[in-house]
Amino acid sequence: MTSNPNPQSVTDTTARFAYLISQISTSLINASPDEAAEHIEKALAVLGHDDDKDRCYVFLFSDDYAQMSNTHEWVRSGITAHKEDLQQVPADAMPWFFAHMQEAGRVLVDDVHTLPPEAGGFQTELLREKIQSMMAVGMFLEGRLIGFVGCDLVQRQRNWSDDDVRRMQLIADMIANTVARHRAEEKLQQVQVELRAANERLAQLANEDGLTGLSNRRGLDTAMDSELRRMQRNRQLLTVMMVDIDHFKELNDRHGHMIGDAALRGVAQELCHVLQRSGEVLGRFGGDEFLAICPQLTQQEAEQRAVTLMERVKNVNTATPLTVSIGIYTFIPEPTTTPDEVLRAVDKAVYQAKHDGRNRFFALAASSPTTKR
Repeated sequence: MTSNPNPQSVTDTTARFAYLISQISTSLINASPDEAAEHIEKALAVLGHDDDKDRCYVFLFSDDYAQMSNTHEWVRSGITAHKEDLQQVPADAMPWFFAHMQEAGRVLVDDVHTLPPEAGGFQTELLREKIQSMMAVGMFLEGRLIGFVGCDLVQRQRNWSDDDVRRMQLIADMIANTVARHRAEEKLQQVQVELRAANERLAQLANEDGLTGLSNRRGLDTAMDSELRRMQRNRQLLTVMMVDIDHFKELNDRHGHMIGDAALRGVAQELCHVLQRSGEVLGRFGGDEFLAICPQLTQQEAEQRAVTLMERVKNVNTATPLTVSIGIYTFIPEPTTTPDEVLRAVDKAVYQAKHDGRNRFFALAASSPTTKR
């Protein structure tokens, strides 16, 4: 804290304290949450040096007043600090103190030995800390007691004056305002985090198929556009696979939509098992069609996965054995390649697989007109 540039001209104690208060207030107002602890402890140091107090501190109550914790502390050289052993102090350990703070907003102890019998737990703690006199003044946030600022005298005993209480209250109010501001900032940050998470989840839901959990048509369109541009820049292979459940309409008509939905979920699950490399996007393209966008997957690798997928789909637990027809299109995108062209090509491939008898794949490569089954 900046010292008085002309201390000789400030001889009156009240004026000196007022000057220090203005300095503390400025530092607390400008303090970020990370800097707050340092500035609060500087404020406590000013309070302690004023009239030679031995220990100054801040306590915060839990929301239900069931306990309190020492959050900040300043001690004079040679005086024992107690912050570490005054965490989560339960109300039933010193009920008299808790009750007086909530009722009056302050506790003044001129002489620890004159406390009433019902203050037993509180008096025991003061004697443990070798305190002769102490004062605690409440910190309020929107009319609610949130904690207090206090000071102890270890080396002497004192009858507290109105000026003592007033000065303590000034410090308490400034610290309470700082705590309030930082709580508001933390709450705002938390709300922003929650809002971002909610927006991300909404965006995810907007691109997610509700039945299978895979990408929906919108998500697939976005992924296709992105991968085409990326593979065009890098001149790398892109494989797109379309998977169509054979005789799906008959399955629905004969066994009902619940069985049909189970079949869709089962095929989606097997797709996730077979096509799980990083960067691959799987989605439900239409009613009974799935699309897989697989960067840098060769035609040979795609054919191997198609065989694996066909075998796994046969084990999906539905009312009747399932088979799928798979179209594969492997190519290096040109600058002029469009998503529609890609979809037409892979749709042509899956149509050929169905035409050839279903339960098989048909692979089409842009670099070569040859196909495989």
